[in-house]
Formats: sequence, structure tokens, C-alpha cells
Amino acid sequence: MECASLRKAMLVSVVVATRNRPELLRSTLLALKAQTHQALEVVVLDDGSSSDTRAQYASLWRDLDERFRLVQQGQDGQRGQGPSASRNQAIQHTQGQLVAFCDDDDIWIDNEHLARAVVAFGSHPELDLYISNQRAVYPDASVREDWLPRLTARRADMPALAEGCHRVTVEQLSQCGGFAHLNMLLLRRTLLLDVGGFWEGVNYEEDRDLFWRCVDRARVMAYCPRVTAQHHVPDRGKQNNVSMTVPPTDRWLMAAMVCRHIAMSVSSPYIVKLSLQHEGDLLRHLSEHSSQNGRHPTARLLAWQALGAKFTWKWALYCVWLQARSLTSLFLPSR
Repeated sequence: MECASLRKAMLVSVVVATRNRPELLRSTLLALKAQTHQALEVVVLDDGSSSDTRAQYASLWRDLDERFRLVQQGQDGQRGQGPSASRNQAIQHTQGQLVAFCDDDDIWIDNEHLARAVVAFGSHPELDLYISNQRAVYPDASVREDWLPRLTARRADMPALAEGCHRVTVEQLSQCGGFAHLNMLLLRRTLLLDVGGFWEGVNYEEDRDLFWRCVDRARVMAYCPRVTAQHHVPDRGKQNNVSMTVPPTDRWLMAAMVCRHIAMSVSSPYIVKLSLQHEGDLLRHLSEHSSQNGRHPTARLLAWQALGAKFTWKWALYCVWLQARSLTSLFLPSR
């Protein structure tokens, strides 16, 4: 009786940002409709889709119900404001005590996902952040069945919090070798508002930024190793995804900026260390790219910054090699 009461009382808002992908969106929304938890609202934020795309929504909505709402941003076909601002705008239209997200090219594959999470939140008033698991399907059809295998492997070290989920710490999350995508995440609304939603300074790795800022502020966090979502990894050969329209160097630069933003926004030393080490990895990519393109002074400076962020002997030798190469060039006769 108590679990049934919790399911009925706790409204979950699901935010779906979309642009020009009506067929993928249809699959996403029908999967959300299949959730057994009925206290559900889905806010779809259309970010400037074409008139052809928007004309298909009437047909799509005939298969849905009153819990699904469409918010159309901007004129038909105008330049989109991007996923960060779109999701923040959609959040303003939600009313749920819990907020979840699902990208328009991904789907939830466990119909009991929300029902299970609601019981955990209802049983633990201090639970602010709930992570489930997902599988990833790559463009070549290969499948990664566990998105956070290092975290799953440590579940025996985590105390049980509710049926099927475990209490997880900031330190454990920082050591798991990844982060929870939005499809895997449920947040208490108060936490989401406390961190200010998505950082609109970027539209790439905005999910990483939100996740670690929420982890830093959450009172209690839970991890459910059950696979609840299916993530479709974008094809780097196509430009039907926001991240794939950005050149690799720009992605590394934006990701490095996200790392700095996280480090400047959180208080946990575990998250700060993790973010700055990840920035070091990105600076390595930028250094190697600069060297390959003949920008050796830039490569040298980036290499030393990368070494300061994350020390390895192999990279230290690379920095010394770049430095020696730079000094040698001073004594070579100019042509």
C-alpha cells in the first residue's frame, strides 16, 4: 500500500529536447508512455525545427496522451538555441518533484524504471540523485552492455538503499571512470534548481557539467546497476547530432572549458581532481594535434600544461623532447 501511494503521489517530469528528428522522437516518446509509473509529465522542447518536422507532430501526438506537452521555441527552421538553453527552458514548464531527461535519439527500455526510482526517493527524503545504468549501441552495431562497469563492479562495497539500488559516495563516483548520461539520471527538483540547471555557456559536454555539479551538492545518492536506457552513440561520419557538427579541436577546447567550470563550481576535492585530470587528457590531444600541424611552440606550451594537470613519465619525456626540439631549432640556420 505504501509503495502504491508513493507512485501515485510523486510526479516525475521528463524533459526531452529535440530538433528535426521526428521519427527518433516518436520512438523516445512511445517508450516513455510505456512506463508503469503513471504520475508522469513529459515536456518536449522543440528548438527551432523545420516546418516539415513540426507538421508531423499532430500525427505523433495522436499516439500520446495529455501527459505529453509540446513547447515550440522560435520560428520554423530558425537557428537553434542549443541543448543547454532548451533544457533549461523546458524545466521551467515542469512541475514534478523529480526531474529526468531522455535525449530524442535514445530510449528507455525498462518500463519499471520510474516506478523503482520513485520508491527509492519516497523512502529516503534526503535522496537527491538517482543513477541507473544504460547500454550503448555504436554505429557499427556493437554494443556496450554496462556504461559504468567499474561502478557496477563495486556495488558489493555500497550499502543497500532500497530494493535494487545502493548508496554511492562522491569518491566512488569519481573513481568509476565515467559519468552518468542524462538518460540514466533522476534528480530531485530542489537539487536541480539549487545548481541553476544547465550551464548555457556551452552546448557540448553540458551533461558532464550538470552531473558533477549535482553530485557535489547532493545529500544522498543512489546507484541502480539495472540497465534502464539505450544510448545510441552518434556516428562521427554524420552531422545529425549537435556534438558531431563541431570540429574535434573545438570539442576538445569546449570540453577543457567544461572541466575548468566544474572545478570552479564544486567544493569536493575528488571532483576537482577528476576534472583537472580530464582537462590534462584534453590538453594532450590539443598538443599532439598542434605538433602534427606544425605549430610546435603551441604544442610545447600545451604539453607542459597537460603535464601539470596529470603527470606521467611518458608524457614528461614527450615534453622534454618538444623542449629540446624547440631549443635545437634556435641554432639551425634559417632558409
